[in-house]
Amino acid sequence: MSIMTQLEFELEFSQSEKQIARYILDHGEDVLSMPVKELALKTYTSPATIVRLCKKIGLAGYNDFKIKYSAELQYDQGNKRRIDVNFPFSKDDDDFHIAKNLASLTHEVVNDTHQLIDFDEIEQVINLLEEYQDIDIYGLGNSILAALSFQHKMMRIQRNVNIKTIPGEQIFMSYNSNCKRIAIVISYSGETREIIDIAKILKEKQTKIIAITSLGDNQLTHFADLTLHLDSREKIFAKIAPFASQISMEYVFNLIFSCLFQRNYEHNVETKISYDKKNDIRHPLLSPINEDE
Repeated sequence: MSIMTQLEFELEFSQSEKQIARYILDHGEDVLSMPVKELALKTYTSPATIVRLCKKIGLAGYNDFKIKYSAELQYDQGNKRRIDVNFPFSKDDDDFHIAKNLASLTHEVVNDTHQLIDFDEIEQVINLLEEYQDIDIYGLGNSILAALSFQHKMMRIQRNVNIKTIPGEQIFMSYNSNCKRIAIVISYSGETREIIDIAKILKEKQTKIIAITSLGDNQLTHFADLTLHLDSREKIFAKIAPFASQISMEYVFNLIFSCLFQRNYEHNVETKISYDKKNDIRHPLLSPINEDE
């Protein structure tokens, strides 16, 4: 589980530890430059309580926390003008500034996600997906919205992507899986109970698992054969909407689709264009005005 997620969940935290966790989440980048004594003063606690909290979330101490939390935030000390992905606009912003901030947010998230790509890993993902005609996708809420767009693109190049959207159906799909199937499992936190249960079943069924999740040591990564990472600045609860995670997921799925497409480029171009000309209702010949009376 990532540091940010653990701080948000506040599992078995004392009241003082909750106070420290909330301060860190609200002032993450500033905290990275604070000595432990200063953070203790800011949170009305003690250095011992801070160190105890660090150990409770699986870290060696406060210095270990600063190193690893800095990596999660993708903290750039030379850039203080990054958009807050959780609250990219305020109640006082006009329409122009909202539009400008969302455009900047999209650029930053795509750039951050691109920098997280391990190209050896993405090549292994594409090689693995090429071995299977059918791809099963597991995820909830926001994750499924990104997956549906991926499914739509893949259908145009004659690749079948299975997605279940009715509650409870995904667990049954995992029970029906086997070593001849491949699964893409999406969870921003990597800790969603239903998704972890599905990952366990898929592992028992010897199904290959590609995880799409945030940075950090979360449960989902322990079940995955390969892992692709998302931009990880977004909080689990304290945000206006999942702007960043949605953009990041769509970028990762678009990358997977494009790399798969490129492996058989000429055939896929011909297939896609041929399909659209025959079936796309926007084609003039398919307009109802041309139908025989």
